[in-house]
Amino acid sequence: MTHEDDVYFNIDSRLLLQLGEKLVTNRAVALAELVKNSYDADATHTLVSLANIKNPGGTIIVEDNGTGMSLSIFKTNWMRIATIDKEKNPITQKYKRQKSGEKGIGRFACRRLSNILKIKSVAVTEEGHKEELNAFFDWTAFTPGSDVDKIPVKYTTKPVDDNTPTGTTLILVDAKDFWSAWDIRRLRNELTDLISPTTFKSEQEFEPVYGEYDPGFNMDFDCSEFPKKEEKLDESFLKNAWAKLSGNVDENGIATYEIKVLNKVLNDISKSHKCTESFQYLRNAKLEISFFVYKSPFFKSSEWVSSKAAEIGRKRGGIRVYADKFRVFGYGEKGDDWLKVDYDRGRSKGGVNEEVSDYLEVDDRPGLHLFMNRAMFGHVMFIKSSNKKLEITVNRERLIDNEAFEDLRKFVRLAVDFATVLYANEVRKKLDLEDRAKEVEEEERKKAEEELKRKTEELREKAEEQARKAEKERKEAEERAKKAELERKKAEENLRKAEEERRRAEIERRKAEEEKRRKTDEIAGKRLEEALKNENERLEAEEEARRIEEVRRRKEKEIRLKAEGERKRAEEIRLVEFEDLRKNEDELRKLKDEEFKRKEEKYEREFLQLRVLASTGTSVLILNHELQALVDAMEEMDENFSSIIQKMPGNERLVHDEIQMSFSNRIEMVKEFGSFVGLTVGGESRLEKKEWVISPIAESVFRPFKWYLHEFGIDYNITLPDNLRSLKMYRSELVSVLFNLLSNAIKAIKGTNDRRIEVTGFEEDDFIYIWYLDSGKGLDKNRWEIVFEPFETYSEPDFKFGVGTGLGLKIVHDIIKSYGGNVQFIDPPDGWKTCVEIILPKRD
Repeated sequence: MTHEDDVYFNIDSRLLLQLGEKLVTNRAVALAELVKNSYDADATHTLVSLANIKNPGGTIIVEDNGTGMSLSIFKTNWMRIATIDKEKNPITQKYKRQKSGEKGIGRFACRRLSNILKIKSVAVTEEGHKEELNAFFDWTAFTPGSDVDKIPVKYTTKPVDDNTPTGTTLILVDAKDFWSAWDIRRLRNELTDLISPTTFKSEQEFEPVYGEYDPGFNMDFDCSEFPKKEEKLDESFLKNAWAKLSGNVDENGIATYEIKVLNKVLNDISKSHKCTESFQYLRNAKLEISFFVYKSPFFKSSEWVSSKAAEIGRKRGGIRVYADKFRVFGYGEKGDDWLKVDYDRGRSKGGVNEEVSDYLEVDDRPGLHLFMNRAMFGHVMFIKSSNKKLEITVNRERLIDNEAFEDLRKFVRLAVDFATVLYANEVRKKLDLEDRAKEVEEEERKKAEEELKRKTEELREKAEEQARKAEKERKEAEERAKKAELERKKAEENLRKAEEERRRAEIERRKAEEEKRRKTDEIAGKRLEEALKNENERLEAEEEARRIEEVRRRKEKEIRLKAEGERKRAEEIRLVEFEDLRKNEDELRKLKDEEFKRKEEKYEREFLQLRVLASTGTSVLILNHELQALVDAMEEMDENFSSIIQKMPGNERLVHDEIQMSFSNRIEMVKEFGSFVGLTVGGESRLEKKEWVISPIAESVFRPFKWYLHEFGIDYNITLPDNLRSLKMYRSELVSVLFNLLSNAIKAIKGTNDRRIEVTGFEEDDFIYIWYLDSGKGLDKNRWEIVFEPFETYSEPDFKFGVGTGLGLKIVHDIIKSYGGNVQFIDPPDGWKTCVEIILPKRD
């Protein structure tokens, strides 16, 4: 006999396990679903708070000011698995929002996070009064093998005053996982980015008016055990971008882009592009991207510095995806390369999408300038109702990889390629201009040098010609002077002879007068007359000779004055010409000195790099450009370890927690060590001299080795005055000095019972003093000077700092001496075994 009847599906409690722990694996996704439920309840504010979560058993609270759940909604929606309420009623009643939650994942997210759930909700009943609902879920009661519909959930209801605000509070008690600082930092960032930045304004003030408009939605996060927050990337950060690009796909699938340069490379650019072909599977999507170039010129007038911005980019850069008003997790996170920009850039792929290749102005490989994830901060948002094929996976962590997702990827990647082409144009043109400017500058310098040489040579030849002419005129003047001297002597001789003749005539006249007196005869008288006549003739001759002599002396004086004037004029001309020549030679020498100085500065920088490399050789060889990739990989491993450990039994979990904590400490140490390498070889450290406050630099030298010092029981103390500054020097040199003395001190105290290091300092007169003290083995006084010689070492090998090369103290000595200072061993104060004293002048 045939028996016919109906049979029905029965639901095992294991389903809740599958939908909770197995389906929602990401804790951030679980909390995000609860926040979305608040949004769907027309809340304007949600607070997520965590307490006592460093160990399992903590409490998580999600509190909102939405419309709450009435008892009827609680029974028909919350307590019904896989309800279709949001499909039947996709729009909220109060603010007419498109509901974001799907498939009832929120309640299973609660099971994923804790063992117990308490619900407190205030809502308006159908009769128009307010009622408080309290429900209690013990998820451990839903054991596999039991029927879900046979396990009771306790609840109570009670009327409340009509002034009581509506809203829902979910209290998740006995949290299943513990949360580390890294977990909280990641959760805080993910929840902060949960809400679309193009839809709501953070922290906006509003006065809700029922049915008129949506006042917005915001969320706060509180965790007193880990209060530290990431710096907010507001406009003060984003304004340092090279350019900002916006784009949208309209209802017909046509994409348009518009880019505006904020900080130009060469030109201010404002361009737009409209795609020639439409997207087949993408409609009503928008994007905004800020493109960064981590170079100092882009941060000149900013409170941010390029190195800090680059670090932010490595941690938080990327393009995030939003469906309607909420984020789709996974995209734009650290290590995610959904646009394949890092992949293409890492393989030097040079091409870009043909759609924007016409914008390329130079024959270059623009892909070499492709913006990587760390250089982009942005988001793309699509409307789900217009993009049915853009489906989120069941675990809410990604989008299903199909042709619609490929269109979304192309839409965003085309924006990146568009910006890349424009940036590549600017970089190429700037390089070309700089090259041309250098060529013009070099050509002008050569022309100026040649012109100076030519002019100098002409002046030299002219000056020499003037000198020869003046010398010739001087010789002619001397010849004329000699001739005049001979004529003078000749005239003097004639005068002397005339005077002798006159004297003889005088004698004859006197004799004649005497004779006339004795004789009165006619003959005597004639002789007298003749003598008088002769005397008169002689007087006339003497007078004539005197007149000739006066004329000669006057002419001689005129010749001498003329010759002296000509000599002075020639000398003045020669001095002027030689002064011009000296000036031109000085200018030429200055040009040569400047060229020599440029070469000298170049050699100095090269020598500095070699000197710094010698002092940090081991660390630079280990921590090269792969360091950041290593840290990223270690952090990802740490996160994976955390997830694995949470699934271990209690005792085994405690053991592995300690191992993971040690691993996390090592990660922080490696990151600090990377920062230390940056201090040593970074651009600012080796290219610019400054007066440095010594204390924070000393701290930065010790910081990477804190774990190492703690492991070996080494105490250190830095007691440098806060205002103690060095003279102008390269930071890398100061770091090298402090690091080499630190490595020597550590090696000196290894193996001793008393392990202490102290760095102290003071000012006295026009000098600053730095003392490096250690309680190690000490150094024999007869070695105090020889250890500063190269390759002289007496330190013990160390696994961290290696075997001493004997160059450390030599480098310290050379750096300090180059600034007019001194470094030496001195008698240490009481309680110490070694003291190295550094003396530096206060200023150059």
